[in-house]
Amino acid sequence: MIFNRRTRRLYYEDFLLYKAPARVVRIEDDSIELDATVAYPEGGGQEADHGTIVLDDGTVLRFDDAKKLYLHPAGLAEFPGLQVGGVIKHVIVPEDRLLLRQASLGAPVVVQIDVERRARLALSHTASHLLYLGISQVRPEAIESTIGCHIRPHGARFDFAVENRFEADELARIELVANAYVQSNALVSVSAHAAEPDARLWHCDGRVIPCGGIHLTSAASIGPLQVRRRGLGRGKERISCEFPQAMPALDGYHAKRAEVAS
Repeated sequence: MIFNRRTRRLYYEDFLLYKAPARVVRIEDDSIELDATVAYPEGGGQEADHGTIVLDDGTVLRFDDAKKLYLHPAGLAEFPGLQVGGVIKHVIVPEDRLLLRQASLGAPVVVQIDVERRARLALSHTASHLLYLGISQVRPEAIESTIGCHIRPHGARFDFAVENRFEADELARIELVANAYVQSNALVSVSAHAAEPDARLWHCDGRVIPCGGIHLTSAASIGPLQVRRRGLGRGKERISCEFPQAMPALDGYHAKRAEVAS
């Protein structure tokens, strides 16, 4: 069954859009749904954007999470398990929830994200894929045993169900592979499936990974990656990366001035 509402995902139309007009579709005790948003919701291991929604009377509602609801299967063989469509709700911080009483259905608002957080998430998500490429070269059998991931502003990690731990020399080789992409300023692009814009592919140096996250267009600003291992108990390994010299690009972000179509 396909839900009869769908939030327009402006972040897919323009990654550098940080601010846009929208209209209120639904109001709940702790959240607000808009007809369109620039806020990337939590998904695929990536944390959600944070930001504000400004009502037409000037009231500012801060949100610290965005969640996808009422998705349906994409039905694409090359994207097994992918859920698409549905709506995005912006979870308002507890201190601002009483202000939701001032919102009204159909009213115009302006939704805006924290640009620095977005830039860091894009950098971190791109770095996570370079880490993944390194793991796929050094321990290819682990890729099929991925059991989790987490993309946060200052680091990323993958969890694997593997019997043999990652040894120090393997970590060094993974780090070397990932950093080679950074040092060559490898170009990154994202494409959408012709039949389903929510089904997206990440491209870098001839490698393609299904991913609907937010990314950089090139790798140099990530800076040197540091790869670490942590045991999670018998048969489980966590491989993480950090990038203390990262330089997230904050320029280029812009606002949408035209009215968003309902």
